[in-house]
Amino acid sequence: MQTNTKLRRGLLAGLAATAVAAVAFGAAAPANADPVGTPTYRTLAGVGSDTTQDLNNGLASVITIGGSLKVGSYDATGSATIQTKSGGTVFNRPNGSGSGVTALKSAKDATTLWSGQNLVDTDVQFARSSSGATFVANGTYSYIPLALDAVTYATASTTAVPNGIPLGTSTGQDSDSDGVLDLTLRNIYTRNATTTLENASNVGFTVGAQGSGANIIPFIPQAGSGTRSFWISKVGTLGTIVSATYTDGSGTHDVQEHDGSVTAAVANALVPFSIAQHIAQGNSATLASDYSITVADVRNGAVLRSVGAVAPLAGGVLNPAFPIARPVFTVVKYAELSTNTTLASVFQGSTALAYTATRPGSPSDLVITDFGFGDLTGGVTINGVTYNPGDTTSFRAN
Repeated sequence: MQTNTKLRRGLLAGLAATAVAAVAFGAAAPANADPVGTPTYRTLAGVGSDTTQDLNNGLASVITIGGSLKVGSYDATGSATIQTKSGGTVFNRPNGSGSGVTALKSAKDATTLWSGQNLVDTDVQFARSSSGATFVANGTYSYIPLALDAVTYATASTTAVPNGIPLGTSTGQDSDSDGVLDLTLRNIYTRNATTTLENASNVGFTVGAQGSGANIIPFIPQAGSGTRSFWISKVGTLGTIVSATYTDGSGTHDVQEHDGSVTAAVANALVPFSIAQHIAQGNSATLASDYSITVADVRNGAVLRSVGAVAPLAGGVLNPAFPIARPVFTVVKYAELSTNTTLASVFQGSTALAYTATRPGSPSDLVITDFGFGDLTGGVTINGVTYNPGDTTSFRAN
């Protein structure tokens, strides 16, 4: 990945504020699974991705328009149902990017159901997504770049899984043509049976499902997860040894995004993990102090690993040179940007409030970077595609 500008923490100089909006910083209300404080119900309600829920909670705690908090972001997990507007629909809580986008579409399109019911237009205004879509010109929905994330694999601190496993160039890679496949993430995640893979020094590691006794046990987050979709787009079609559930002494559990429980429960487990989420969870005490935001630290001892020779962190922050990088998005109905001035003020254009909001009492520190993500200001290029914050036209989908 190369960047057009350095990721930076400063507020964009010369910000031109809109006539109807300004960012004000007062006492931030605590935010947990749902918005709390005043007002209980916000003009903008968002659902979806676990990856960006804490960042959106941070933004929701500081962005005001006309002196009032306007953004409400509902976490991926919590109570079974949520209600986003006074007198609005009570509906099942969307868990993950795909679920959030489906709920948004249900609110905007009478033909789309979310969890068996039709939502109404006011129920959801945006979805959080940590993965893209099949983009088409003039699509109904805008995937608006919000920030930069990267994904690596995580393990327990003590494990047989080696550090520095490369992504690999293709599935079935065998660099020395000796009949033993290379130890790469692509080869790990596409196995259908217990298999021996070898590293560059021809040391063998077995890869298999839980219970196989293998050196490496690969897992994937639950269905609907944007990180699951993104990881599959990088490693290929999952093999049958890869599981979205794990078993411990208390039963069988889903693998949740960015939760290290599986690495603590299963010896030699390997699971994709957002670097930004890992940073935010590690900074949970500071974020609680600065934003009154509760960021659940569910790392459970999970450690981020290098991919090849590239470390996930540089100077304690997300490494912009990390090879498995991605933008994270806010998804909205494109037509609504012209009718909902609050939605446009928060998300449309590079100087919109979501991209320029700063830490309370510290106007040089962006909320985006405080929560572990990279700033897209000036454009960040990933695999030949440039992503700019607030770009509502380049990434459209139906």
